[in-house]
Amino acid sequence: MAASPTGAQRHLNRFQKLIRRFVRHRKGATAVEFAWIAPMFFGSLFAIMETGLLFLKSNAIDAGIEEAKRVTMTGQVAGAGASNLQLQAFKDAFCAQADWIIDCANVKFDVRAFTTFAAASMPNPIVNKQFSDANLTFSPGNPCQIVVIRAYYETTSLSAMIRNDVSNLDNGNVVLSGSAAFKNEPYGAC
Repeated sequence: MAASPTGAQRHLNRFQKLIRRFVRHRKGATAVEFAWIAPMFFGSLFAIMETGLLFLKSNAIDAGIEEAKRVTMTGQVAGAGASNLQLQAFKDAFCAQADWIIDCANVKFDVRAFTTFAAASMPNPIVNKQFSDANLTFSPGNPCQIVVIRAYYETTSLSAMIRNDVSNLDNGNVVLSGSAAFKNEPYGAC
């Protein structure tokens, strides 16, 4: 008496029959059409997923900027002591919101204080399609001063390497940025 096939064997038999039918069928129009369309379909699918990932990173940077802005505006950064401790307090606040998707060690900050909003002028760190952090400074300001915060994060993007209009660096990478402008609270004498 022959043993009855198990569920797994039945699925395997059905799959084998499907493969045999596909191999025997000589017209192949569907396979050829799929071969034409598949690269574009999967390329579009990948580009959509990568764009979504870039938006997630950009939103994480914005969330980090908001938290860093809050601790700067309320004087928590200025009250941290020496400038290296101030920078660390600022980075800690930023990374508490953004490190789930970006590497905080690769984020560059430009924080400047001004007397008026009209005087706020920030240099562009991308010169000749190269990112330069030579002009970036960290100055969280004093009470009642205007402060502008910018954060930059360089990331790779395969679709940006394919499409030159997306990348803003020579190496094909993309620089994501976030910024905030605000007036420090009067946490001390103005």
